[in-house]
Amino acid sequence: MSGEITLAGGAGEYMESATVVSWSAKLGDPVKAGEVVVVVETAKAATEIEAERDGVLAEILAPEGAEVGIGAVLGRIADSLPASAPQAVTMVEAAMPAPATLEMPAIVVSGEAGRRISISPLARRLARQARLDPAGLTGSGPGGRIKSRDVERALRERVPVTAAAIATPARSVFAMPTALTVPLVLIHGFGANTAAWNTLRPHLDGGRQVLAPELPGHGRTAALSKPSLDGLAEAVLAQIEASGATECDLVGHSLGGAVAAVLSGNLSVRVRSLTLIAPAGLGPEIDGAFLAGFLAARTPEGLQPWLDRLVGDAATLPRGYAQAVLRERERFGVGAAQADVAQTLFPDSTQTIRIAGDLQRFSGPLKVLWGRSDRIIPQAHQNELPGHVACHSLEGVGHMPHVEAGALVARLVMQCVRSAAVA
Repeated sequence: MSGEITLAGGAGEYMESATVVSWSAKLGDPVKAGEVVVVVETAKAATEIEAERDGVLAEILAPEGAEVGIGAVLGRIADSLPASAPQAVTMVEAAMPAPATLEMPAIVVSGEAGRRISISPLARRLARQARLDPAGLTGSGPGGRIKSRDVERALRERVPVTAAAIATPARSVFAMPTALTVPLVLIHGFGANTAAWNTLRPHLDGGRQVLAPELPGHGRTAALSKPSLDGLAEAVLAQIEASGATECDLVGHSLGGAVAAVLSGNLSVRVRSLTLIAPAGLGPEIDGAFLAGFLAARTPEGLQPWLDRLVGDAATLPRGYAQAVLRERERFGVGAAQADVAQTLFPDSTQTIRIAGDLQRFSGPLKVLWGRSDRIIPQAHQNELPGHVACHSLEGVGHMPHVEAGALVARLVMQCVRSAAVA
């Protein structure tokens, strides 16, 4: 029995291909479910792919340096190692050598010549942005490998790293512990998953901890037996609490925006600032045809016209995106759960949820961003916002501003966050 290690491109993961950066395990090594086994890198960010089952790494089909497409099988995990596996891998590596310029996971720590630190590319980038020397971090991965969560933990816990372990002490991120240890929480919209934020993440301030919980019935998160806006909010709050956060800055898109609005009044994790992107819950209208078409589509050709409605310019969506969405839906079996959410919260093409009262009660910095070409939720719903809300209207942008105009949206988000930090 074996399981595939696949490059999944889920709802919101806007990429056509990726490069295999490094394998965390060697052929024949034991792996456990949830451990990072391979790191791939797109034009936007590095992504750590975890094992979905216990076993041994039986095959490596995409060696380091290989360019692979969405849905590609990178390797396989089995109960035992096939006798022919080593020869098969050797042949692939000979045909596809790793480029000489490829960034490798092991680096030499400055001041300690000869000592090599095993660190994932994503963790290395985060550490560089936060001006942290990896020598001052403790890795939680196999063989002490430093992962992104280790960098984030160091920032969250305000680790008292020695001066030698800080690249530039006078400008260390620890000079501003409050701003950088309060996590930025990104809540995706209906039909998407955490990958929806991949195009926004590179534009956010470096060093800040980012949490991206998944709505129930999306990605790997179990569905609710009876969906409700409060139930979705409670499930997301539980994920935030599990991180140990006691306060956060919230960003929510579409249905995730309504969830964020509800969470703004919770008592266990204080919300400092709130940024909503085309939020649901401000008016009754919603594109019911889109919801029905998105949920009913079973082929890429049938799904593509509905995906095109999400953006101001259909060229924003890469080739193969529709196929990736369908593959993700089938892989995690979320179609029925999402249909249940749509039927409950948006019956008969009508929004039954309301968030204006939640926003009226929120006293922190609050921004709402909307694309002028949004065909899913009318921009006119901004008229229902309380007077203290800062509204931004984005020209030529549809229902996915964080994907279509990532740099601008990130700048507006960080303005809101910084307002909370100095309040």
